[in-house]
Amino acid sequence: MSARVPLQKVGPNVWVIPKSYRQDMRVPVYVFASEKLLEKMTTDRTLIQGVNVATLPGVQKHVAVLPDAHEGYGFPIGGVAAMDATEGVISPGGVGYDINCLPAGTMVLTSLGYRIPIERFTGDEEVVCVNQKRSVPAGIVFVIKKGRDRLLRIRTKSRFVLTATPDHPVLTPDGMKPLEEIRPGERIALFPFEGVEYEDPGDRVILDETDLPENVRSELKKRGLLPLRLDNPKLPYLARLLGYFTGDGTFDGKATVFYGSAEGLEEIRRDIELLGYRPSRVLTRRRQSVINGRKFIGVEGSVRVSSRSFTELLKRLGAPDGKKTDVEFLVPRWILAAPRWIKRLYLAGLFGAELNKPQTVNGYNFEVPQLTLSKRPDLELNGRLFLEQIAELLRELGVETTSIVAAQEGRCVRLRLLISERPENLIRLWGRVGYEYNPQRRRLALAAVVWLRLKQSVIDLRMRAQEVAIAMAADGATISEIREALTSEFVNERYLERSVYEGREDAPRVPRGFPRFEDWAELHLDGDIVWDEVESVEEAGEVDKVYDLTVANPGHSFIADGFVVSNCGVRLMVTNLTEKEVRPKIVELINVIFRNVPAGLGSRRKDFVFSMSDLDRVALEGARYIIERYGLGWPEDYKHIEEEGRYPRYKTGDIPDPDPSVVSREAKSRGLDQIGTLGSGNHFLEVQKVDRIFDREAARRMGIYEEGQITILIHCGSRGYGHQICSDYLRVMERAVHKYNLRLPDRELACTPASSPEATMYLKAFGCAVNFAFANRQAISHWVRQSFEQVFKRPAEEMEMKIVYDVCHNIVKLERHKIDGETRDVFVHRKGATRSFPGNTPYYSDMIPADYRDLGQPVFVPGSMGTASWVLLGQPGSLELTFGSSVHGAGRQMSRAGAKRQYRGDMVVKALESKGIYVKGDTMDTIVEEVPEAYKNPDDVVEVAHSVGISTKVARLVPIGVVKG
Repeated sequence: MSARVPLQKVGPNVWVIPKSYRQDMRVPVYVFASEKLLEKMTTDRTLIQGVNVATLPGVQKHVAVLPDAHEGYGFPIGGVAAMDATEGVISPGGVGYDINCLPAGTMVLTSLGYRIPIERFTGDEEVVCVNQKRSVPAGIVFVIKKGRDRLLRIRTKSRFVLTATPDHPVLTPDGMKPLEEIRPGERIALFPFEGVEYEDPGDRVILDETDLPENVRSELKKRGLLPLRLDNPKLPYLARLLGYFTGDGTFDGKATVFYGSAEGLEEIRRDIELLGYRPSRVLTRRRQSVINGRKFIGVEGSVRVSSRSFTELLKRLGAPDGKKTDVEFLVPRWILAAPRWIKRLYLAGLFGAELNKPQTVNGYNFEVPQLTLSKRPDLELNGRLFLEQIAELLRELGVETTSIVAAQEGRCVRLRLLISERPENLIRLWGRVGYEYNPQRRRLALAAVVWLRLKQSVIDLRMRAQEVAIAMAADGATISEIREALTSEFVNERYLERSVYEGREDAPRVPRGFPRFEDWAELHLDGDIVWDEVESVEEAGEVDKVYDLTVANPGHSFIADGFVVSNCGVRLMVTNLTEKEVRPKIVELINVIFRNVPAGLGSRRKDFVFSMSDLDRVALEGARYIIERYGLGWPEDYKHIEEEGRYPRYKTGDIPDPDPSVVSREAKSRGLDQIGTLGSGNHFLEVQKVDRIFDREAARRMGIYEEGQITILIHCGSRGYGHQICSDYLRVMERAVHKYNLRLPDRELACTPASSPEATMYLKAFGCAVNFAFANRQAISHWVRQSFEQVFKRPAEEMEMKIVYDVCHNIVKLERHKIDGETRDVFVHRKGATRSFPGNTPYYSDMIPADYRDLGQPVFVPGSMGTASWVLLGQPGSLELTFGSSVHGAGRQMSRAGAKRQYRGDMVVKALESKGIYVKGDTMDTIVEEVPEAYKNPDDVVEVAHSVGISTKVARLVPIGVVKG
């Protein structure tokens, strides 16, 4: 904690941590805060992180900690530092890489194939538990909640991640071991099935008593199966049984019969028993079959259920009644209308019976997965309709199909639904849908998921090595230096030489020596688990609360992902509407905006198709490309965006241009569907009214004329694209720290010299993320204008919906600043801070839009749903005190987990409604996490910024409607 850090008050709201505090400090730390704001900073690592930044090579003058500062990743959020362009370093942790490791968000897989956050478990669920290397359903004895704890993060070679407390046991070949005892290179057990997220199914009746014989009604009621609703706890078992029966079941006139392997049929027997019926034991017989003209003799297993009510139940739910080649059937309508996790159960049951197993054609490329169906020629259309429905269900789960092909076989038409064999599609097919009641195929699918991820990580490694090798060669490195820096297990010297002398391959292949799938699976597939190798174990900070489950079986495991924010920014738009006009329609307006602007994790706008080449153009051209190529905006919009919407527009020194070729495929894949989306966490869109104007001339120049005028504030960034870029290059720099003999007080400050190839590559990729963020906010602005047009029935031009300004508040820029009387080029790292350049100041005002050059740069300070936002103006004092920077927000003072403990979503919504604020969110969780009380009062933060002279008050805005991700 920061409580013991010495602070000397040197002026009103100005404090200093002297350079003498620690021997490794190169410069002092200046803290700009009132006593009230400072008190909060001393309760976490904010000040300690400021001190750590002051130790970095090449750091200049002092480190600035702004009044909204709080603990971040490496740098404090709300921190500013300038590094000498020649002797300094570049650190991704100083540019908005912030991880909140929250085990309360850990997704845990249930025995029904859906996942839910651990904190939502009630104890009534069943989870997937691994015991004796077999996956089995296990009930929960109780859910454990513990207080503040330290976390570790473990990462495997196939890119699986587990975040847990150091004492949490994980399965290794030597049994359960605490996470803190695991070392890189050790084997660890994975169960890589992802499943789908849980959705409340609702209570719609799908089967009632209508037309059922009295004895059938009685039997079904006795078992709790009538009336049958979507939320009946037995329905999931019926869904997967129905799917499997559609492929490998029959009614023989006396019983319902399922065919399959002995092990799979035991799983079927268990589910039938859970429904309240008594199935037969697994029966076996030798059977001869003919496939493609060849005779096969094998052992056929079956299970029979001699119950009329069970037979009638399956028929009423849509089971095919008769020989499947000779009867019409489709996917039952209730399945089509069910939540995705129930659809998955039906598909996985069907695939367990009919989808071919995962196997390769040459050891490296998998055969096309295909679902086969035979029909009489006159029923071919019905067969096609059924397969089209299956394709649509798969599409809902993110799995692509390619076509349906037909071939005449004897008296029947054989139809095949072909599923795309692209690696990422296979990972989704086998990791989200999988196989039910077919353990052999299910295990192969689990192994294939890990092998494919490992293969892709090796390809990405080779691609990055190739890119770095070419960059190093271009910077004058010798081939010996390149070999020494980049040679690894899957990157040999010959590959590096070819990369340098023969140029870049579009898609590197796995090298010789990479194992064939079947050989690899034989060594790594062990029952239902897959062994993977640990790549790294690292500290993951602390959290206020952690959770665990005690199950009625000794083993359990789960995977947690960190929540990361990168390259955020804020855009303010004005209108000529007043509160009197908008207030009566605020609910309609917010709902329309919510429909038009995708919000939340995984959100995307389906009618906006964006290609990979478009994404690369955005990385180069930013908001301008979105305006010119897609018409998402007005031609003059770019003039009121920082860097005119295309970074770097105003160049100082030798700052490299963006280069999408150094952005990883994973980053591009994540960003492809995210242009024009709000995201989640603390990102939002607010419809506001002007509450008070402090500087009427400055406000007028920005288009703010009167109290009650309506404005729109957009707060979002570069989404998963920028997050992945930060993740990729943080790892690059972590590995390079030793190469440059850098001694750091905190590994989160991973960095490399500003002149190094690694820093150059990072800056090229970072520029792409900046331009992505500009384009993202531009697309959102266009759809906001459309939303206003839909509600108020007039053109956006008539409503004067202009952009005031768009500014970044997580960014690194090469700028010129006066230090010790000398002008120097420095890389200014602004993490949770925004530029605050004054007007009429040569060089600095040149980088402000022409409309504001004599005025100063607009600065925006977003609030949090129920609190005010502010418009400020850059001041000369910022150049002396904070390298031309000011505050970016209120600053969090309560963890997301803490907010969830204290508040309920409905309470927060009602409290805001009582203040005249309508809130629409993707989930109640994000509304609770961003409750106004979780943040410092923005009025207090702005008062400090105003009083010390880094920016001055222009206008105060308050929300009347909020869209949350």
